[in-house]
Amino acid sequence: MEWQKICAANEFEGENRKMFEVNGHKILVSRIEGKLYSIDGLCSHMGGDLSKGRTENNKVICPKHHAVFNLETGHVEKNINGFFKAMTRKDAKDLNAYEIRENNGNIEINI
Repeated sequence: MEWQKICAANEFEGENRKMFEVNGHKILVSRIEGKLYSIDGLCSHMGGDLSKGRTENNKVICPKHHAVFNLETGHVEKNINGFFKAMTRKDAKDLNAYEIRENNGNIEINI
């Protein structure tokens, strides 16, 4: 793993959520109450774009089937409901979480 710049810090100010591609991986970066978070950017259930999901506290809700992921750890906090689970025959799985920091005016991720 190594630290890689994903953008200038002034491009990502305030409460924000944005998808980045780093080394071929889609990574969701969120800033909530001044704290940065980074996890895999696609839902592990059916590939929903988490940058289009809703955030509540330090969680993101998948826009497709409403699985809830913790932005700090990537853990599934609430899995998909019975109907979608029965239709797709799969659960959402935990996502990877990545270290993220502001350094010398840049936002960097350790990936």
